[in-house]
Amino acid sequence: MKILVKKLTKRQKIKGIVVALSVLLVAVASVSVFFGIKYSVARKQLSQAVNELSELQSSMNVQLSEEASRYNEISENRDFESAAYEAEIENKSKEYQSKVDELNKKINDLNKQLSQKKEQAASSGQTVSSGGQTVYLTFDDGPSAVTVDILNVLDKYSVKATFFVTSGKYNSVMKEIVNRGHSIGLHCYNHSYSAIYKSDEAYFADLQKISDLVLSQTGKESKLIRFPGGSSNTVSKKYSNGIMSRITKSVTEKGYVYFDWNCQTGDAEGITDINKLVKNGTTYPKSAKNIVILMHDTKSATVKALPQIIEFYQKKGMKFAALTVSTAPVHHKVGN
Repeated sequence: MKILVKKLTKRQKIKGIVVALSVLLVAVASVSVFFGIKYSVARKQLSQAVNELSELQSSMNVQLSEEASRYNEISENRDFESAAYEAEIENKSKEYQSKVDELNKKINDLNKQLSQKKEQAASSGQTVSSGGQTVYLTFDDGPSAVTVDILNVLDKYSVKATFFVTSGKYNSVMKEIVNRGHSIGLHCYNHSYSAIYKSDEAYFADLQKISDLVLSQTGKESKLIRFPGGSSNTVSKKYSNGIMSRITKSVTEKGYVYFDWNCQTGDAEGITDINKLVKNGTTYPKSAKNIVILMHDTKSATVKALPQIIEFYQKKGMKFAALTVSTAPVHHKVGN
């Protein structure tokens, strides 16, 4: 637009020049008479100048016309591009809104499903897990005469657990443990500290025996371990100084995973009071992601306390699981 204005201004200037030359023509004619110059010569020269100016004016008019056409063309293109851009924005907005509506629908559906699950859980006295802490019930020293009773309690609450077994008269129950979907781990073949911890070789000989027994009874090989007395036991120091430091490292190198605990009922200490066992079994580390509870499936009092312990954690919305080699292990500080 600025270019067009400039061109128009030049055109006006040219017209002014023509007028000025006409006036000049008259003056030159007067002067010619005075000085004796022939008027015809002066007129011819002036006529040539006027023709040149006329040609220049025509050329300028053509240029101005071309500039005006070019400006109109640019304006039309810009209008077209602007319309196309606005249409594209509108289409993308519709596409985005469609996706938002779809996601909102999915969220509403999921909220409905969650509400239904919460109602179902509330009607059964349970709460839905918030996906936080996981409870691992573990039982040592069995199988025994009460192991099947414990299995029945676990079935009643649809809870899976882990049994760290020893050799005894109820070895056949190992198969039942596995068949009901629980994990089976290696505790020891001969539960004698003096025999197991007298040397590294003695420990691994015992570990191999219990491993072979579990395989023969269940058809499954286990890589889960719990040391008698836990990895923090100091009684082993009486039989072999530093043995726990050595074998905790060695079992890991051999592909085993050992588990200690961070909660226990105290049933192995001779506690038979059900309320006391429940209190101990529900006193857990609040900051721990995995709560590994130590119990023994050789105590009848444990059978009676187990339902209350399970209900306590279920009402808190915690989930239960059996240990696997992929579970993050709970370890004590090695004491020997």
